[in-house]
Amino acid sequence: MRHWAFTILTVFATVACASNKAHSVSVVPSDAQPVLRGTKRILVFTSTKGFRHDSIPEGVRCLRDLAKAQGFEVEHTEDAQQFNTKNLARFDCVVFLSTTGDILEGEQEDDFKEWMETGGAFFGIHAATDTEFTWPWYGRMVGAYFSSHPKVQPADQVVVDAKHTATASLPARWRRTDEWYNFRGFESDIQVLLRLDEKSYVGGKNGDHPSAWCKSVGKGRMFYTAGGHTKESYAEPEFRAHLSGARAWLMDPAAVQPATPSPASR
Repeated sequence: MRHWAFTILTVFATVACASNKAHSVSVVPSDAQPVLRGTKRILVFTSTKGFRHDSIPEGVRCLRDLAKAQGFEVEHTEDAQQFNTKNLARFDCVVFLSTTGDILEGEQEDDFKEWMETGGAFFGIHAATDTEFTWPWYGRMVGAYFSSHPKVQPADQVVVDAKHTATASLPARWRRTDEWYNFRGFESDIQVLLRLDEKSYVGGKNGDHPSAWCKSVGKGRMFYTAGGHTKESYAEPEFRAHLSGARAWLMDPAAVQPATPSPASR
């Protein structure tokens, strides 16, 4: 009898233990940020091998604010080793925020190129065109290279495509203060969204020229805006709306597709 009683108690204990395990709940630390299923993710890269913009922290903070408001995630890094096939597959978009100089090399370049051309999304802000001068593919992908700039001053940008998500909320003539780039080597396939009116400031060398554009890159998308040199840029409601619209176009499949490329220069 004692043997049978012990056996029955053992069975009940085993069943009870299994039941408790099946209904147990994991406790998540209060400071953890669990990733929601389907949450889109952006990698913000701010590595610099040349000039270092003191507005980078404000830019990162701005992108984090947009992420919080719009339900996506931001990871910030200056580690080029994150540019590998396995890690890039985690992200829907990569932002080069005022990067400068040669910041990727070898397999990092190859893996990033493959990620872009097979459906990635690239968002270049300000000095992203002052980057990777010795990598021809990058120059074609980003659409132009930085050449020079005058002093920071007010200037007018003219909206070329008012239907694009990055420009739809902007005034037709958008006057703001920034560091206005002169460029070299505009690619012929860019879709121009904003033009810089060189009559509205001092030091332009291109004639009226693009200051924001986008294009397709294989199965991927690329967007670039020349603004964002100053710390104040990232607190401006209209500039934040411009960045937000660009982000939406890059990451939202329902966003407006690129139209026929506009001439890069007059």
